[in-house]
Formats: sequence, C-alpha cells, structure tokens
Amino acid sequence: MKEKNKKELRKFKTGLTAFSIILFSFFFVMMFSSCAFGKKENTVILLAGDSRSSDDYTFYKETLEKKTGAEVFIEGASGMKAEYNASEEYLKRVTQKKHDVSIWLVGGNDEGSEGTIGTFSEDSALGCQGEALVEEVDINGEYNGNSFIQAVDYSMRKYKKMCADNYGKKAPVMIYCTDLPQQRDSADSEWSKKENWERKRLAILECCEKNDIECLDLYELCDFDMSIEPMFVAPTDKVNNHGVYYMDGLHPNPKGIDLITDFEVMKLKEIGILE
Repeated sequence: MKEKNKKELRKFKTGLTAFSIILFSFFFVMMFSSCAFGKKENTVILLAGDSRSSDDYTFYKETLEKKTGAEVFIEGASGMKAEYNASEEYLKRVTQKKHDVSIWLVGGNDEGSEGTIGTFSEDSALGCQGEALVEEVDINGEYNGNSFIQAVDYSMRKYKKMCADNYGKKAPVMIYCTDLPQQRDSADSEWSKKENWERKRLAILECCEKNDIECLDLYELCDFDMSIEPMFVAPTDKVNNHGVYYMDGLHPNPKGIDLITDFEVMKLKEIGILE
C-alpha cells in the first residue's frame, strides 16, 4: 500500500514538473511576443491608392494589422485614377496623418492601353514598345500631366517632398506596388488585356528605379490566374464574393488580401520596418 502511494506521489511530482515547464514556457513566449509586438504596435502604416485600399474593403486593414501589430490607416480614393493620386488634394490628405510607411496600390481605374502610359527613356522597356517619351511634371505646381507614368512619377516625388517638409529626417518610407490584373465586362475590354496590365507594371517599375522608391512587384509575386475569376460588372458589389482571389474581377477578396499582405509583411521586414 505504501509502495502504491509512493508511485502515485512520483507520478504527481512528475506531472507537476511537466505542468510547471509548460506554464513557464507559455509565460516566456507571451513575454517575448509582447516585447516583439510592442515595437510593431508603435508602427503606423498608411494604405494609399484607389478603392482597393479604401474603407470599401476594411478586411485589407484588419488583415495587415493582425499580421504586423501596427496601426493601419486606409486612405485609398475609391473610383480614382493615378492622376488623382498625384493631385495636391490627395497628397495633402495622405501626408497630414503621421505614419512610418505608406503602401501604394495605384492604377485600378487606369486602362493601361497603348499610348496612355509614356516613358522617361527611349531605351526603357516601354520605350522599346513604342510608348511616347514624356517629361517630368514640375512638383512645385499642380499636376498637369497626361500619361500614367507622369502621374506615378509626380506622386512619388511630391509625396517625398511633402513628407520631408512635414517630418524632416523621420520622413516615412514609401512602398509602391505594381498594379494587379483585372477584367471588366468581357475579354475584349481594355481593362481585361494582359498587355495593358503589363504596361502599367513597367511604368511603376521605371518610376521606382528613377526615384529610388521601394517597389513591391505584386503583379509578378501574386501571379493571379484571371481565367478562374469573374468579370467585373458595375455596380460594385462590396459584400458578396464571386471569385477565388477576387470579389469581382477587380477588388481582391479576403483570400487575395491574405496573399497580398504576406508579401507586404515580407517587404516590411526586408526594409527593417518590422522585425
């Protein structure tokens, strides 16, 4: 009987030790996580661009906040083209809120058709495709360009200047994403043509290199198969999901945003915004 009690006592002690180890490990992990997220919680991310980065789809903000622990502002302008993102009105809006990094997804309302993109160099990939050579628009005045590349370039240079004026040496980092593919109405629509998606991508890559801006090539990284996605037909349905990675052939759904934000988090870690 005494031997049985001793065995039971040994089992109890062993179980207590194991429980103590597990409990200690749990509190250690929680303390470590709190320290790690403590730094991230002080980080502020601003999402800029069009409706995909607007409060039309708050799951973008919520997903990024969950993955980073940062505070996220959504400042996309629904229905607007890249030229609006280069306007004084819009740039004042995004620079008045103090933030550490901005992530731009622009071009969802620009067709990208031949002759509308432009290039700053005849030797560029766009120049070789026959896009017209264009000049920079002076950022000391209002944007008055007429090509997609001018709007993107202006928004980059003007944003950097306005942030430097507002924040000094602690100006936020700008990350510009290449535009995502989309399809509207039918395969014959200008919005649905792969060559138009790729022209916009090349323009953003050219501007990022020209202005020393961090680039996230979502077009290539996500590699969305549009053959399995629906065609976007107005009006926008902000509630019901109709696709695999897209709500409607234009706006990424939660699954699409989950993939997009994975790449954004990787980029934020790469440039030292997150650990």
